[in-house]
Amino acid sequence: MSLAATAKPVAPPLAASTCVRFAGLVLALAGFVVVFGPPRRLAQRLGWRLGERIPVLFQRLLCAGLGVTVRQHGELVAEGSRLIVANHVSWLDIPVMGALAPMSFLAKKEIGEHPLGRELVAMQGVVYVDRGRRRCIPGVNARMAETMRAGSPVLLFAEATTGDGNRLMRFRSSHFEAIRLAAMSGNESPALIQPVYLHYSRLGGLPMARFVRPRVAWYGDMTFMPHFYRFAGGGGATCDVYCGEPIRVTPDMHRKTAARLTEAAVRRLAAEARAVRPSGILAGPESA
Repeated sequence: MSLAATAKPVAPPLAASTCVRFAGLVLALAGFVVVFGPPRRLAQRLGWRLGERIPVLFQRLLCAGLGVTVRQHGELVAEGSRLIVANHVSWLDIPVMGALAPMSFLAKKEIGEHPLGRELVAMQGVVYVDRGRRRCIPGVNARMAETMRAGSPVLLFAEATTGDGNRLMRFRSSHFEAIRLAAMSGNESPALIQPVYLHYSRLGGLPMARFVRPRVAWYGDMTFMPHFYRFAGGGGATCDVYCGEPIRVTPDMHRKTAARLTEAAVRRLAAEARAVRPSGILAGPESA
């Protein structure tokens, strides 16, 4: 076998214009954090809602700099205790969802251990979870419920990991207990689950076929920088965000029931998204 046949493919170098654009993006984001970060953090400590849209502007700036177009289908619920549940495809999911409305994220504790990551997610709003310590889950759920009762929806990626974008994995039910706790608070506002399906539909301006989805999907043993490099050379992407009808949660609803209802709703949204696939794309069948 020849060396040429065994050599790994090498990504082409980024165009000079792309490098300049990303350098400008880094400077713009850094300036944004320096100017708006401290007031936002102060408002959070004092319990003020002042500046709650600052993270939305930050994520929109990030999406624009990365060349990501976000198209929203349906409405996000704006009132009550809200748990937003979405499928998980890529590191891009965070800026895509954060660009839609103010919300907090459930994030792995490792993110908070890095100074830059800690600052960015703190400005957004975050509840940390240690995936390796299941006994911490009740405390995490309590903090999620408190955050939702205070008016900030919490985003949960219920698959608990990223996938290849071709199918949905089983939703884990552990953190659905948080919305049941919010429903038990005695507050008159409803406790709702908002099902969401993220569908990356175009890459570089062209409809995204199945075999090119790893340019966007980040899963398995992929490392961040090589994946980011490949995505950056792809000319940007379009993500269609499908928002389903909210599911009302009552104090007597079991977390596993809530998880199964939400998973079924997201699968219906996935079928809706695939039904509008542009013609002329040759791709294998997709299973949900």
